[in-house]
Amino acid sequence: MSTTPRDPHYPVVHLRPPANWINDPNGLVFHDGHYHVFYQYNPHGATHANMHWGHFRSPDLLTWEPLPIALSPTPGGVDADGCFSGNAVSDGDRLVVFYSAHREDRSPQHQPVTSAISHDDGTSFSPRGELLIPELPEDCTMYRDPYVWQNGDGWRMPVGAALADGRGAALLYDSPDLETWTYRGPFAAREKEPISGTSLNTGEGWECPQYLPAASGPGALIISAWNLDDGPQCVEALIGEEHGDVFEAGPPVLVDHGPDCYAPALLPAPGNRWLLWGWSQEARDEAWTIADRWASVLTLPREIHVDDNGTLRQQPATELLALRGKHIIHSTGATHGRSRWTSAA
Repeated sequence: MSTTPRDPHYPVVHLRPPANWINDPNGLVFHDGHYHVFYQYNPHGATHANMHWGHFRSPDLLTWEPLPIALSPTPGGVDADGCFSGNAVSDGDRLVVFYSAHREDRSPQHQPVTSAISHDDGTSFSPRGELLIPELPEDCTMYRDPYVWQNGDGWRMPVGAALADGRGAALLYDSPDLETWTYRGPFAAREKEPISGTSLNTGEGWECPQYLPAASGPGALIISAWNLDDGPQCVEALIGEEHGDVFEAGPPVLVDHGPDCYAPALLPAPGNRWLLWGWSQEARDEAWTIADRWASVLTLPREIHVDDNGTLRQQPATELLALRGKHIIHSTGATHGRSRWTSAA
């Protein structure tokens, strides 16, 4: 018998583990024939604590296989109090992840970068065990969330930051080998400013910078606007071009007009596509999420690009068309009387 799920609010097609808290998507990468999606995960409860990296992979964006937890805090290590946000790259036969190492004896706004490597397609990871970039720029009041991409024969990495002069920034590093990194200064930085047509602003600091390189014409720097006073958060894009080590862009535009999409991450996919997932937090009291033993979902993947006119374009990933139509959700439960319950997704 088809019955209603015990929790009618539990998501059906949005990616998340069976229970507990999740937030930012991390480490989105296509490797060895699979799409890999990592995510911030608390395996011990439905609150923001004990940050690990959970892990799913899929051959088709529709069927997802849960893999073992990818990253766990190392007691006494550089990430003793949490493996926070970052990304991953496919480098030959290995997956290399970069992430923010959190320790409570540091400033909570300063999370240096470290890394880990997998040689078995993401089933297990060997952490670096030390900081990849031990010295932070002196003028940073906030520093976290690396994003690495291949640039010719080398690699580039912006890190989200807030600067002492009041600007939000993405700070640029480069490397020939994913091991030795050189600081090049701000890739982009600007003072907090309003986003036209909205009541939102670009933030005092920039979290989770993601770079969408130009195929032909302009590219986009996607950032999550952070304010120390917990003011409104949003996801914005700066559309522009690289000039050496600096990204020159026009005014900010919103990436998502809803209030519940934050910290999105990019995945360079086959077919010259770029996919994007975000974190969506439902509007429930914490007591409710603890009672129900789950909190938050990842958004459905969307295709994203900048057109020749410099406009950011998005649409649901083509594969999602296969989800349209009526689907029966099967669940255990009890019914009373002669009623038959079905649920369509």
